[in-house]
Amino acid sequence: MAGQPTDPAPLGATLASQLRGAIALTLLVNAASMLTPVIGAGDSVTYAALAQHIANTNDWGNLVLDGQDWLDKPHFPFWATALSFKLGGVHASSYILPGFLFHLLGAFFTYRIARLFDGRATALLALLVYVSVYQLMQSASEVKAEAYLTGSIMAASYYWLRYDAQARLKYLLLGALFTALAVMSKGVFTLITIASGPVCMWLYQKQGAKLWSPKWLLAGALSALLTAPELIALYLQFDAHPDKVVFGHTGVSGIRFFLWDSQFGRFFNTGPIQNHNGSPLYFLHVFLWAFLPWVAVFGAALWGGMHRFPGGSARERAGFVFLCGAFFVTFALFSATRFQLDHYTVILFPFAAMVCARQLAHWLEQPAPTRRDALVGAQLGITLLVLALVIGLSVYLAQATLLLLVLAVLGLWLAFGWRMRQHLRVHAVLLYPVFAINLLYVFLELMNLSAYTGYSIPYNASKLLAQSPDWPVYVYQMNPVITRELGLYSRAPCQGVSDPSQLPTRSRPYWMVLRQTQLAPLRSVLGPLRPVAQGDWVHDKTGILPRMLRLAKGVEPLEAIAIVQVGTLPHSARP
Repeated sequence: MAGQPTDPAPLGATLASQLRGAIALTLLVNAASMLTPVIGAGDSVTYAALAQHIANTNDWGNLVLDGQDWLDKPHFPFWATALSFKLGGVHASSYILPGFLFHLLGAFFTYRIARLFDGRATALLALLVYVSVYQLMQSASEVKAEAYLTGSIMAASYYWLRYDAQARLKYLLLGALFTALAVMSKGVFTLITIASGPVCMWLYQKQGAKLWSPKWLLAGALSALLTAPELIALYLQFDAHPDKVVFGHTGVSGIRFFLWDSQFGRFFNTGPIQNHNGSPLYFLHVFLWAFLPWVAVFGAALWGGMHRFPGGSARERAGFVFLCGAFFVTFALFSATRFQLDHYTVILFPFAAMVCARQLAHWLEQPAPTRRDALVGAQLGITLLVLALVIGLSVYLAQATLLLLVLAVLGLWLAFGWRMRQHLRVHAVLLYPVFAINLLYVFLELMNLSAYTGYSIPYNASKLLAQSPDWPVYVYQMNPVITRELGLYSRAPCQGVSDPSQLPTRSRPYWMVLRQTQLAPLRSVLGPLRPVAQGDWVHDKTGILPRMLRLAKGVEPLEAIAIVQVGTLPHSARP
């Protein structure tokens, strides 16, 4: 492998400056998502609610959701989010911030790994690809476990590469720490992604005996030791209390679930959480849109990398084997299982970004007249396709603000393109696709924000109750995610109920959020109900793109939702 970074192949001062500008612009666009007042997807709401419980109760050992013990994901993302809530308060920005920082960590170590193998110029190209991959941008703002996982895996991979070249204590400790964070973010399967690159590289170099060397056995033992906080927390919450009912059974071991059921149980579809759908080609289909705008470059990079492999230096060949091993081993495992969600493979995209960067660097090294036009045509085609999608969706939504924004950005883009027209071919490959994906990202984020703020029950109910007394809020016969999200925005305690018998019987007043059609039946049970607000909102604010478009356009069927006061203040408590 690589010891010290290689000498950089120059990009040219102007192009390097433009690439840095595109990287900074993309990161700023991505970071702007933290300004949203709404936490987006249902999983994100659930994860935020788990972290909120930790922050409110200072119970850092137990994961509790809706008052019940929760056994699914490891603790680390919730610990990080709870700390952010402690420092910055419970709101969307505090939820997104720690995940976004791990996204930046992934960017930094993608740059460092690429620099180890190929030098500064290729590393800068890898960074450009990383920050502008659509699903990596989405992951950084939506923030599920994958955001933490990406940063941890890339940091661990970097330090293990350094440790492989030079057995320093610093590399050992940091490699083990980030490996443990990855395991405590998603489970032991993450070890496959971290280990597959080095192992494939060692096998290629005929150094497979390293796997059993004391040096690497020590690394594995220290990584396992640093995972102890997760195992201790699971033991204290579940294994020490076999009487707890989890997944409808008693005697459930949290440690067994963490080490086996949540990982191999899902892979073999034998655990308590199963999915009987799935296709071996699912993640290939996902990759075609998730890795935009670089999917064509990745295909060219694989072909070019294999073509140049026999004549490459030992460092270049080792790097190619490392990157392909890290990407394809896990990609194949994901494709083999039936438990498939589109965001799973986002952790592999940094390795794909480095493969792309090698191809882009090779393309730039060729004299301008001899550079192949196929890459220019492919990237221009993707750019135009993305632009056509944005323009078409803008016209469909017919929202003046969005349409004007799109037209203004296109105008600035055309002005830049005209001024820099002598560099058209290079910009068509490197910069125009980045600008296009930024425009698509901004458009979709604003579209979703419009839908969320316009039709989300929790967001609108919390706004209407913001100036009201902090009485308890009961959400009647709705999705638990609505109650959880309302609890994130509201100062008052929120609870979901499915039956009138679960409501308080004392005379102290409280708020209820319910459907308008439920008012009349409940009056006969609860007595007078005083409506204080109402709105036409949607029960489930999330969905695939067509539904989000209908929501943003205002043509999705809505439900009449009421907020009512139940009960009255005792006479002695009235002003």
